[in-house]
Amino acid sequence: MTENRDPGGPIRQFTADLVEAAMAGAYEEVADTLGALTRAGSPHAPAEVVAELVDRCAAVVHARHPAGPGSIFTIAVADDQARPVEVDRLPPGPLAALRALLAALGDDVESRDIQVELASRGEPDDVVCVVIHLLVWLVEVSDSSTAALPSLSCFTP
Repeated sequence: MTENRDPGGPIRQFTADLVEAAMAGAYEEVADTLGALTRAGSPHAPAEVVAELVDRCAAVVHARHPAGPGSIFTIAVADDQARPVEVDRLPPGPLAALRALLAALGDDVESRDIQVELASRGEPDDVVCVVIHLLVWLVEVSDSSTAALPSLSCFTP
């Protein structure tokens, strides 16, 4: 008897646990989970987590602001003091994650996949930075009113 297993199941569960901890403000649990991600040893795990978080962010935006085919989304980025940030000044990982989110919002799967791959490259600290940005963005868009979406926070060097 063959068992139909979802190969992305463990990553989806890992990401769901990470998101749940972030939404609850359980930052020690988030830190522990991010540590586990850096020790995963799988070259594919970071990209899969980044992809899952990008898709979750896009799903929240689409649920709050349904858009038809050909709709264009823009994103306002702010620093931790709510000042606008020039997108070109973002570190490479978060910039690629932002581009992946825009591609996902525009239903451009190929561009989303390329940007997810770029966002999840680098040293473990770089990947953690990307995942933290995506978690913050997910919390921000999830906590916003349905009338307007917030600026996305970004932490620049």
